[in-house]
Amino acid sequence: MFHVGILIILLGHFVGLLTPIAVFEALGISHGAKQILAIVAGGGAGIFCFIGMVLLIHRRLFDPRIRKNSSFADTAILLLLFAQLILGFCTIPVSLQHLDGHEMVKFMNWVQGIVTFKADAYEFVVDTALVFKIHLTLGLFIFTIFPFTRLVHFFSAPFGYIFRRQYQIVRRRET
Repeated sequence: MFHVGILIILLGHFVGLLTPIAVFEALGISHGAKQILAIVAGGGAGIFCFIGMVLLIHRRLFDPRIRKNSSFADTAILLLLFAQLILGFCTIPVSLQHLDGHEMVKFMNWVQGIVTFKADAYEFVVDTALVFKIHLTLGLFIFTIFPFTRLVHFFSAPFGYIFRRQYQIVRRRET
């Protein structure tokens, strides 16, 4: 549940924030409609992710075998992701106050400014709510430490396993 939820959230953030505004306008998708889609789809995926994350944290902290084989970084990154997820939920009430999509456009401009190395990209988010600024800061921190944690398994996921042909392992019995 965690993996499905987090992948949907990540995909939504990447598509929603990195797609140029002109593309949404050309498709006839208003900023308000995009805002509502983000709240509904992101909220739903967040609930799915939350349930999975609670199960993962419980397993990591209370299963003796898993806990013994877990490093501080393994537990810390899980708790950081949990905090980020909670912050994401906390942005929903604020987003519901801006259903015209104006705030969403600020974040799109900010992200696109960062990706295109605009030094003044921060100006887009200066006047946004504190919960968004904390969410952005923690997200950038997680993005920075990503390569040094087990999150890097995102790039080494066993996709071959998913698409392999079915086979059965047969073992010989020794007499």
